[in-house]
Amino acid sequence: MGKKDVLLGAVLILAIAGFIWAINERSKRQLAELKLNKINENYLKLLSDFLETRTDIPDSLKTQLIDLRKEYSGIDDAIAIRLQDVVDLIQMEKEKIALEKLALIVENILKDKYISEGKARDRKSCPSFHGLIRKAKEFNWIKLHHFNFSMFLKEKRNEEVHELIPDISDNEIIIAFFSGIEIIYQLRGIKRAA
Repeated sequence: MGKKDVLLGAVLILAIAGFIWAINERSKRQLAELKLNKINENYLKLLSDFLETRTDIPDSLKTQLIDLRKEYSGIDDAIAIRLQDVVDLIQMEKEKIALEKLALIVENILKDKYISEGKARDRKSCPSFHGLIRKAKEFNWIKLHHFNFSMFLKEKRNEEVHELIPDISDNEIIIAFFSGIEIIYQLRGIKRAA
């Protein structure tokens, strides 16, 4: 056996070992993904069950929050995580703080769109939330009624953020939640069942 045969044998053994390692890693990744999907499914089921037991939140709001989270999972995980935070705050009966977080989601989506459309180079150079809403209407990203929804959401968010004891009624909270959900659907172009 010559040096060439030994070298070829070593390369062949390394190639086989690399192939086996790659298959093993792929199997591990697939198993981890299956486990993660199962955990996600179980979580969403628990979340659905919990939200169904809350009588002070309309069923359509609960359903839309869950649907929005599902839509963003795997597509924009940062949004999905923030939507989860909103749902968690609702579970803890901290709806006013949840409303603030939902407004932040809308603001971040607007900033992302503003940057992706070349209107700003980074988040710091984007206008304020109010300015972003106005620009979104001006650029026809949202319609007039979405603009009005956004302004209502912004106003309620500002009450929560800037006042020690915000005076936001339960009806206003629910309207603001629906407003935020509608804007998120509009800005991301997610098609939803009527």
